[in-house]
Amino acid sequence: MKTFGTFFKLVRWPNLIITALMMCLVHRCLMQMESSAAFTLLVISMVLIQAGGYVINDIFDMEIDAINKPEKQIVGKVFTEKQCNLFYIVLTIIGLACALAASVMALGNKFITIFACMALLACLLYSYSSRYKKKLVIGNIIVSLSVAFAVFVPWLFEMIYISKHELLLITMQPLMRISLRFVLIYIAFAFLMTLIREIVKDMQDVKGDGRSHCRTIPIVWGMKAAQIIVIVLSFVTCAMIWIAADYFNGLGFKITYYMLYASWVFAFIVIINNLILITDKSLRTKRQFRLQSMWLKISMLLGVLSMFCIK
Repeated sequence: MKTFGTFFKLVRWPNLIITALMMCLVHRCLMQMESSAAFTLLVISMVLIQAGGYVINDIFDMEIDAINKPEKQIVGKVFTEKQCNLFYIVLTIIGLACALAASVMALGNKFITIFACMALLACLLYSYSSRYKKKLVIGNIIVSLSVAFAVFVPWLFEMIYISKHELLLITMQPLMRISLRFVLIYIAFAFLMTLIREIVKDMQDVKGDGRSHCRTIPIVWGMKAAQIIVIVLSFVTCAMIWIAADYFNGLGFKITYYMLYASWVFAFIVIINNLILITDKSLRTKRQFRLQSMWLKISMLLGVLSMFCIK
């Protein structure tokens, strides 16, 4: 039973739940679409492919994790590297099979677009862990894109489905136009929040990353530069959240407005915290960066949940 629970820790089950929730909220609340067996399979596909991505990342990170978080290391301690490779292969293959089934069921001969996107996601996650994680900036961007993709793919899936039916396309055009605006807002939100959090995690893991020759922002440009980048990106994100909140408030979505405002508060706390850490280097501890990561996760969760009230 303990091993079973450890497996769920390995695949980052809270992150997978957020991904599934995000896709369902985009589909049901932003696009006003009813659930279907095909869409359910698409969500399962995304969750399994991302779970595989977390496993392969931990396999390649064995050396780094032994330094950064030895007490939480799973690969090489609870599970062998061979077992984890098997987990990765099984999760990814089943995930791609679900993507293929979902695409064929809903889209018929137009299945290739969605399936190709999911296959590309699987390739990107593997490439990130095996090659790009240690590269400057590009690794952060790949992770951020993979999270934003979970917002985009439900919209793309339904757009391809609707485009197959001429009458449905004409009927749904006004809704699709406004839903695209909503989706673009949340794509930008997911991308920026994830990018900021990835840089914060790089600052938190700078010791182990340095020994493993990673070229992360805090290692190549320094901690102060990394914090300035986090502050700038957080200001941009806060401005975007504020504008989006006013936009939704103007449409009458009051609860969405309040939830986005709450999300803004946590993102703003990250700005203040980094300004303090820049002025006093002695306060730069792993605990401070863990707190920042937690605040960003709460901010992102509030932003995701704000979709629930758009109807």
